[in-house]
Amino acid sequence: MPMFKESEDRRAEWEIPSGVFVVSLLDGDRTNGYAAGWVVRVSEVPVMIQVAVWDENYSYELAQACTHFSVHILEEGQQDVARHFGRTCGRDCDKFEGYAVIPGVSGVPVLEDCLAHLECEVASRQVFGDHIVLVGKAIEKGIHREGKALIYNYQDYQ
Repeated sequence: MPMFKESEDRRAEWEIPSGVFVVSLLDGDRTNGYAAGWVVRVSEVPVMIQVAVWDENYSYELAQACTHFSVHILEEGQQDVARHFGRTCGRDCDKFEGYAVIPGVSGVPVLEDCLAHLECEVASRQVFGDHIVLVGKAIEKGIHREGKALIYNYQDYQ
């Protein structure tokens, strides 16, 4: 009999601290954005960022050939933004409709309403299990305002 138990409401892997992000992708003239928790810096010089895209998301199609992506660091209190980008399907609608967006230097959508963003050029992609991992070199970045990053809490998205 196991000494430690998990439940539907609490699993060990959900206890790994993570921020909450929106990642936007650009593949030719197709764009999409998705909510992400698996984002990490993998190099300081040059700044390189890794993102993971679930194979059941529309973004997965774009991630297979996209040239650029942008990571948007959400601020405390922006759970509604994460829910929108996490629960709305980009196959069915333009997820950016109703959000202030500017084109990044590569053309990838950049959300104006976030704590900070990093626009990246894809340097590598690799499939791991049910995700594709993109590693990108930051080509543009910026702090949009002062604040604290939104930290992922599984219960916020139930």
